[in-house]
Amino acid sequence: MDHLEDSTWMSMPLAREGGPRFEGRMRSDEEGGSPLGILEAVFLSMGDGVAVVDRHGRFVLLNPMAQQIFGALPPADLPLSQWSRYFGIYLPDTVTPHPVERLPLSLALLRGEAVDQAEVFVRNQRHPNGLWLLVGARVLTDAEGEMYGAVSVFRDITAIKQTEAALRAEEEKFRNLYKNTPAMMHSIDAEGRLVSVSEYWLRTLGYSREEVLGRRSVDFFTPESRRYASEHVLPEFFQTGACKDVPYQIVKKDGQVLDVLLSAISEQDASGRMVRSLAVLTDVTERKRAEDALAESEKRLRAILDNANAVFFILDRQERYIFVNREWERIFHHSLQEVAGKSTADLFSGALAERFRETSRAVFESGELIQREERIPLDDGVHTHLTQKFPLIDASGTTYALCGISTDVTDLKQMELGQRFLAEASQALVTSLDSETTLQRVAELAVPTLGELCVVSVLDRESVLRPVAVAASASEGCHRVREFLQAHPPVRGARQGPYVVLETGQVASSPRASGLLDPEALKDAKWSAVRALEARASLNVPLRARGPILGVLSVVSAQPGLNYGPQERSLAVELGLRAAFAIENAELYREAQESIRARDEFLSIASHELKTPVTSMKLRVQQLGRTLARQDSGQVPAEKVTAMLDVFGDQLRRLSHLVDHLLDVSRVNERRVDLRREEMDLAQVARDVSGHLRGQMGRARCAFELVAPTPVIGRWDRLRMEQVMINLLTNAMKYGAGGPIHMEVSRAGAGARLRIQDHGVGIPLEAQSRIFERFERAASRNYGGLGLGLFISRRLVEAHGGTIRVESQPGHGATFIVELPLEPPPP
Repeated sequence: MDHLEDSTWMSMPLAREGGPRFEGRMRSDEEGGSPLGILEAVFLSMGDGVAVVDRHGRFVLLNPMAQQIFGALPPADLPLSQWSRYFGIYLPDTVTPHPVERLPLSLALLRGEAVDQAEVFVRNQRHPNGLWLLVGARVLTDAEGEMYGAVSVFRDITAIKQTEAALRAEEEKFRNLYKNTPAMMHSIDAEGRLVSVSEYWLRTLGYSREEVLGRRSVDFFTPESRRYASEHVLPEFFQTGACKDVPYQIVKKDGQVLDVLLSAISEQDASGRMVRSLAVLTDVTERKRAEDALAESEKRLRAILDNANAVFFILDRQERYIFVNREWERIFHHSLQEVAGKSTADLFSGALAERFRETSRAVFESGELIQREERIPLDDGVHTHLTQKFPLIDASGTTYALCGISTDVTDLKQMELGQRFLAEASQALVTSLDSETTLQRVAELAVPTLGELCVVSVLDRESVLRPVAVAASASEGCHRVREFLQAHPPVRGARQGPYVVLETGQVASSPRASGLLDPEALKDAKWSAVRALEARASLNVPLRARGPILGVLSVVSAQPGLNYGPQERSLAVELGLRAAFAIENAELYREAQESIRARDEFLSIASHELKTPVTSMKLRVQQLGRTLARQDSGQVPAEKVTAMLDVFGDQLRRLSHLVDHLLDVSRVNERRVDLRREEMDLAQVARDVSGHLRGQMGRARCAFELVAPTPVIGRWDRLRMEQVMINLLTNAMKYGAGGPIHMEVSRAGAGARLRIQDHGVGIPLEAQSRIFERFERAASRNYGGLGLGLFISRRLVEAHGGTIRVESQPGHGATFIVELPLEPPPP
């Protein structure tokens, strides 16, 4: 084989734009080896397939890419005539074996002809489905111009051919679509003249094709739409090549005006000049459907062609980035140009980089796929990614890089954790029907899933939040926070925190816990262990199920600077809802137990109270019967019969009074108090009632004093006011028998006041809050009655818009105070 004898350089362009090209150079022996030896070193490093033959047609080189396509070097004695059959080379019809004399390498070797581009089809054992190759060939000559071989460069264009075929199919489908689609479509040239219209366009507007082709599209618009198109839309369209949903009014042949939305794209030549446009016109009714379908189709197409759902990257043996996809660029904010050649340690922080490098080294060492979950801090928080890394191996079996595919599974993991958390919470919340136990369990459930600290606060009767349950990651921290909150409850009126939830009824999140933990109080050095929590993000959710807000659940983040996201908010809201239902159920259970207790007690009292007069009357009836049986003998005194009848009357009145109380409590408990207001003097009512009861007071040995110096005029229900006074005076006689009773009626500001004071046994402080409830009595159970008088009185006073309260000390009597407005309160 001849050699070059000087430092001649040879350049061999082999293909059209987009096809394979070869740029080679050769040195003489004096400069370091044979030309083919030099070429071999160059060709082995090329990404395109390369085949080199000597001047006798013997193959001396197939680079790795060529070997992937054709296999190893053929036998040295393989004749040129067998090339097509041996390599499986066919004409573009994919069936006819390629004539050997027309193969690009043959033309270069036998005729000295250069081939810049030629398409051939290859089908062999390696590629039974076939490959398309774009081939170029050149003669290799020495410095004297003597040929010493030929080289062929080829590139796999199978994907390009498939894409071209798909595009041709799409073009054909587009033509059929344009012709047959039930939509108005037209095309204009660079001067705005109609060059084609769809059948549906013609049918809708009522024109024939001859009437419209060659005319300007705006000729069919209303004057206003024509002006808008000419001055604004078309100039911009000719610049940008597109417009979307432009509102126009177009005139049909019969003069009817049709509202349409026009979207168009332009076809441009190589210079960027518009050749023609394609416009689609739809009425407003169809616009949304077509827009949604088009948007969804474009979205799917972009997702398939341009992006992957997962992060994709390639690292070389030195763990330097070779490639990253768009999803990687998006989440890490670096482009491929910025990261190419940089290592993991160059781009990420120490701990994160070390975790990445650990798995990469494991892949290079083991040569096997490794799959791991990785927690990656991103802009919106820490995400969990399922990452697969596997080796990339060259033809020699050597691992030259690794590929990584990382899928964000944060939502799935959070959903799994959330469902597990809520399932455990639901199970835990039904284990107790005690409200305080339930609240403490709620706080404990929230830690550490939702944060480092959880505080549950409930509303008291004064609408003040009272922290009742505290849980923290550290027991000592929990103790200190509980102490702090007992001394400094949540800040009322703060712009953030639990009270904001009470005002809005909505979830409130904040970058700090200031509304929960008073920052002013935290300045005290004794609260240093709690102070760090105030600077962390907090989340406050209402505890509300079927009715009003019961309280607020507050959680504080476990990490500084980590805000609560939608997932945590949703989880906290669901926990708050389930907790509220559990609390309500516990309260309903308590009330039910209390109602059962009260019912049983009432039945016991009622049976005793009703049995007493019935037994007395039964005995009197028997006595009366015996007396009347002796009447014939003239031995029955009239006074004795009259006395027995008086006993009957007293017991019947007692029964009637008990029944009236039962009826009254039924009405007032169902809030069915009908008032018949009239103008009256409350002082005169008091005088009348006290007059009726003077006999009973005498029997109870109670000295009575009424102080009502001036009239107290107002609009009340007289019978109901008498009932209230009678109940209170009867109560005073029962518990203050033998002692004086003082009754006073007076004006108090803009209302009236009634005071009834006895000097009886008094009422313990702990009982004063419940004596106005059903079946409750002020003192010992040894006193008779159903325990309904004070309950009925309270309901009647409240129906008038007033209030009733008691002031008492055990052993020093009791004073009942009723305050009433003079006029009915506004509805």
